[in-house]
Amino acid sequence: MADEIRQALARLAEPVVPRPDPYERLLLRVRRRRRRRMAMAGVVGLMMAATALPSFGAVDRLTTADEPSPATAEYQPASPIDEPMVQRLLDSPTRGNLAGDPTLVASIEREYRAARARLLVDPALNEVRVLLAHEVPGARTVVVAFLGGSHALLRAGSGRAGASVPELLDQTGTPDEPQPLVPYVSFGRHSLVDGHGTDLAVGLAPAGCRVDTSVGGRLQPDGSVVRSWQPASTDGFVVRGAGETGERWRFTCDGVVRYAGPAAGGAMVRAIGPTPARSAVDLRMFTASSAVQELQGMLDRNGLTGPSPRVIWTGRLPDWVSGAPTASLAISCSADGGCAALLKTDAVRLLRTDSGTLIDYRTGIGTFDLVAVPLPGEAAGVLVSGPESAVRAELVDAGGTTVAEGPLTDGVGVFEIDHRKVSRVTIFDSEDSALRTGATPHLTADVHDLGEPTVWAW
Repeated sequence: MADEIRQALARLAEPVVPRPDPYERLLLRVRRRRRRRMAMAGVVGLMMAATALPSFGAVDRLTTADEPSPATAEYQPASPIDEPMVQRLLDSPTRGNLAGDPTLVASIEREYRAARARLLVDPALNEVRVLLAHEVPGARTVVVAFLGGSHALLRAGSGRAGASVPELLDQTGTPDEPQPLVPYVSFGRHSLVDGHGTDLAVGLAPAGCRVDTSVGGRLQPDGSVVRSWQPASTDGFVVRGAGETGERWRFTCDGVVRYAGPAAGGAMVRAIGPTPARSAVDLRMFTASSAVQELQGMLDRNGLTGPSPRVIWTGRLPDWVSGAPTASLAISCSADGGCAALLKTDAVRLLRTDSGTLIDYRTGIGTFDLVAVPLPGEAAGVLVSGPESAVRAELVDAGGTTVAEGPLTDGVGVFEIDHRKVSRVTIFDSEDSALRTGATPHLTADVHDLGEPTVWAW
């Protein structure tokens, strides 16, 4: 079976079709609710799509040139400009390498103003400001603000390199719900053009903010990350195109780090969607390929270095997990010994959350010989993976009490326990000697970042 899976990974790599990443969409909804509750600004993430369909938020509706504007469209309400940093963003000059073309900028303003109804923008917002106009290999993008008195609303569009303004308008989406104004706008896109992937990652803050980028971060055995930063030669923004999106970004305004996290707010993960019914062998191969692809995407978007992920386990989860789905565990270990892990399941068998988003994978951090990962979906559980010689595992809470224990098969076992209660895992050999003990802060904190927390301080 292992040989069949390894052989199939290479065959499945090319035909993979990306789709919006489900877990990031769920996190985006949570962040929106948090922003509303705390009256704080956050990041507006644009989820990638299999075709070039950029949009603000988790978008299900787009207006195109072939689709007439609805006669009874309800305009989305503009948000009040009630944060100084938001005002600074709106007052910033047009930035980007196309900002020096006054004819183009004027055309963007004019045509976006005329298209307000299509974009669900109230025509009363009659002032249009182009905040960003930029082109990178394979893509052109714009960010536009519509203003009226003390309120404003943002829209963004992106298309192929050299796209005309009408083309950009055709690729400008409308969110599925009104968005609060934020001083930091980020979005990402992965599209297929002539059979080739075309990436775009955008981050835009007020003019005067410093931008630093980082690649090659090395995950440590304790879960921390060692990395260096390089200043960007731009004024408060960063745009990356094909082959350039594997970074971590940091935006500093007035000496305060306002954002530090994945490029484009984490929107560049290339996820693989549910598959039609397959044989058990085909399903295992598909799930394994998915785990490799998605973990590689997470390493890229976080600017982490390491070898290509490899699958170390594939099998069925226990019957107490909804649908007992097929699952695969992939890992990638840095030269410093820290390992990132991703547990991927067959999403078709998982229950949907209240938000309607499938949670079909979870991540973990550990070492080559000990990794613990929460179960995807709604089941409370932890998968523990160690060397094949490990036959038993103990899961311990912060007070030193064993909260779960049981056998491992070929070094792998699944335990029915709330992962947030687990602070340490010990694995034992056949003589009941401890092989390895490791702290699991990733489980206790219930975090989803690979070793580095995302900073949101807008």
